Amino acid sequence: MLPNITNPLNSLPVNELLSNPLFQSGIAPFGVSLLLGLIFYRFAGFWAGIAVVAGFYTAAWLVTDLKFFPLTSTRKIMLLGLVALGVGLIFDLYRSAPRWLTHLLFAAGFAAAVWLVWPVLMRKSDEWQTWMMAGLAGGYVGWLQVSLFSLRDKSERVSIALLALAGGTGIAALIGASALLGQLASAIAAAMVAFLLAGLFSSRLSVGGMLVVPVTLLCGLLGVAAHVYAKLPWVTLLILAAIPLVARVPLPEERPSWLKMVLLLLCLAPVAGGAIYITWSQEGVPLF
Repeated sequence: MLPNITNPLNSLPVNELLSNPLFQSGIAPFGVSLLLGLIFYRFAGFWAGIAVVAGFYTAAWLVTDLKFFPLTSTRKIMLLGLVALGVGLIFDLYRSAPRWLTHLLFAAGFAAAVWLVWPVLMRKSDEWQTWMMAGLAGGYVGWLQVSLFSLRDKSERVSIALLALAGGTGIAALIGASALLGQLASAIAAAMVAFLLAGLFSSRLSVGGMLVVPVTLLCGLLGVAAHVYAKLPWVTLLILAAIPLVARVPLPEERPSWLKMVLLLLCLAPVAGGAIYITWSQEGVPLF
C-alpha cells in the first residue's frame, strides 16, 4: 500500500490569510498599490493613480469576489468606480478641456449617489424625506467631486485630502456597524499611503484625473452607503465634507514636499478624527 503523501503547500494557512480583514483591507491593497506605483512612476508617472484604484479592487476581490451582477449597493459602487476611472482618463488626455466641463462632475456625482440609494428612496412614503435623502447624498458626493478635482494640480494637497477622506470614511463606517463598507474605504486609505510612499521614493508626486475622480467617487459613495444602509450619522458626512476646504490651508511653499504633506496631514487629521468621534459617540465601540 502506497504511503499517504500530502502536498506541503496545502497545509499552508493561505485561506486564513486571504480571509483576514487586516490582509484584505490593509496589506493586500497597500502591496499592490506600492508595486504598481513604483512601476508607473518609473515609466508613466502621470498615470500612477491607477495604482490606488488597483489596490481598491484587489481588496474588493478578496472581500466580495468582485462580482458586478446582480446589482446590489456595493456592486453599484464598484461598477461606478470603473466608470469614474474612464472619466478620469478623459480629463487626463484632454487637460485643456473647458473649465465649465468640470462642473459636470457635480451632476455626475449627484446622479451616481441617487442611483445608489434609489431602492431606499422608492420605499419612502414621505416625499419630504425622499428629497432630503436625495439632496444630502447627491450633494455630498457632487461637492467632493468638484472641490477635490479643483485641487488635482496641487499634488500634495489633493493626495493628503484623499487619504484623510478615505481613512475617516473607513474607520467611521466600521464604527457605524458596516464592516464591509469600512473595509473597502480602509483599503483606499492603505492604497493611498502606498501611493504617497511610491511618490516619495521616486522623488516626485504626480496626481491626475485617474486618481482624483475614481477615488473621490468611491469614498463619497461608500460614505453615503454607510449612512443610508448602515448607521453612519449624517453629521459625519458633513464633517468629512469639510476636508476639501481644510486642504486649502496656506502652507510654506518653499518647504520640501514631504514636509508640506506632513503639515497638511496634521491639519486634516482633526477633521477626520472629528468625524470618527461623532460616529463613535453615537454608535459606541466597533463590533470587532
